[in-house]
Amino acid sequence: MKNIILSFILTIALFSCTDSNKSKSASSIIYTSGGRTSEVLIVISKGLWDSPLGDSIRESFEQVPGWLPRNEPEYIVTRISKKAFGSTYQKQRNIFLIKKAEVNKAKVQFRKNMYAKPQTVVTIKGNSDKQLMHAFLAYKDKIRKSFHKNEVTRIAKAYSGLEVRTITKQLDKKFGFHMVFPKGFYVANDKADFIWLRRPTRDVEEGVFIYTRPYTDTSSFSMQSMIAYRNEITKKYVPGPVDNSYMKVSDVFPPMSLITEFKGAYASQLRTLWDVHGYAMGGPFVSYTFIDTAASRLITIDGYIKAPKKEKRDLLLHIEAIFHSFAYTTVTDTINYK
Repeated sequence: MKNIILSFILTIALFSCTDSNKSKSASSIIYTSGGRTSEVLIVISKGLWDSPLGDSIRESFEQVPGWLPRNEPEYIVTRISKKAFGSTYQKQRNIFLIKKAEVNKAKVQFRKNMYAKPQTVVTIKGNSDKQLMHAFLAYKDKIRKSFHKNEVTRIAKAYSGLEVRTITKQLDKKFGFHMVFPKGFYVANDKADFIWLRRPTRDVEEGVFIYTRPYTDTSSFSMQSMIAYRNEITKKYVPGPVDNSYMKVSDVFPPMSLITEFKGAYASQLRTLWDVHGYAMGGPFVSYTFIDTAASRLITIDGYIKAPKKEKRDLLLHIEAIFHSFAYTTVTDTINYK
């Protein structure tokens, strides 16, 4: 415990981190950001890019998550020099700048909408390769999460204009909360404490399960408990394409479970693959299980992708964008439905 506290103190002492939601020129923003989904523009000198720091950056951003069945990197990385960082590149949605500067200690800054909107710009300044490396290693997870959040928020905003209001109303009346589902989604199965929503197209299917159960204790958040309950639910309510087939959690790849928070609530995130008992079919899914303290219940929101022969990383962002819109029913919602 002493080592953990000491490590935390040293991190605070070594680095200065600033979060800024508005840049000084925010009022003059006129551009809409661009770039490919999950792309990060990295502005760094060739010397630093070819150094161990560059290796660490590539390893962090281009890692292949175990919950994607195809070898897709978490981010698409584009590297340019500071000299090339002109007005065209400044419109990129996710920008990561690494630069040497005369500073006493490394500085890490997170800024929103600095050159365009929506945009996340992260800057690391340090006076040496070693200082830059230490700062990056200390903040790499937060940096990746900030770009991930930017992508999810952007998609969620786009979905808000495509809302299927009948689904929102149905969820509010059934569960006392809702999420924004865009056009194309429909209710495939609706049971007492479970609902299945689907958006199938010719090549891709996006699906979301929502289910609740009474909260007993924290053991419900264990990976084993979440997998067992999901399998129980999908065996009962999510049949496969042939007789006696049904969706289940795949046992081919190890699942990834993370204790986190969701909309301010204690939550457990589960990422892994699903497949079908008795049929060759599968894909990735992500779920969040969290406590609704007012109702003493566990809520699980679970989204899957079926997209044979297609990349699935960005499709999962669509699911997370729906999750991002989660909100409990308000009195205003109830009045609007009358």
